[in-house]
Amino acid sequence: MRLSNRAYIGAFLLVVMVLLLACTKGKEGPAVSVPPDCQQFLDKYFAAWKSKDITALQAFSFYLSPEDRSRFPEGSLEMWRQSKNKLVTENFEQVTRDFGDFKAYEVLRVKTTTIPPQNQPVANMLGSGIYTEVVCKARFSKKHDAHVGLHLIKETEGSQYIVAAWNFQGAP
Repeated sequence: MRLSNRAYIGAFLLVVMVLLLACTKGKEGPAVSVPPDCQQFLDKYFAAWKSKDITALQAFSFYLSPEDRSRFPEGSLEMWRQSKNKLVTENFEQVTRDFGDFKAYEVLRVKTTTIPPQNQPVANMLGSGIYTEVVCKARFSKKHDAHVGLHLIKETEGSQYIVAAWNFQGAP
């Protein structure tokens, strides 16, 4: 009698554990809806990471508003571009050293805000345009995951996205 009670209790606990695992397996959240043009940009951006195309990463990175561009003294815009490109290269090399080669990404969150030119205080400070904040989980060859936060901007609905800023940290 004692052995059968233990068998029933063991079987019951096993069924409860299987049910708990099955119920929590799909708790990663619903799929994130990414605007199609943003998804295309992300695919190109991360393809450049994967293929180690630093020239493409430099082209995708660091937005400078028309107002900011107009404030640069003659000839200094090219110096700014060179220092920006150097920073992109250094960041790419640092991430590759720490995490290895880029393998894949998954979008975790997306938030888009449009700042119309009519919103003078904000448009004067940031520039008008479409701002999209994206958080991705990226996988690397050294078996490290990282969260990549991208702050994207495009000046008009028909223009291309540019990475205005980004941050990178090991996944929790």
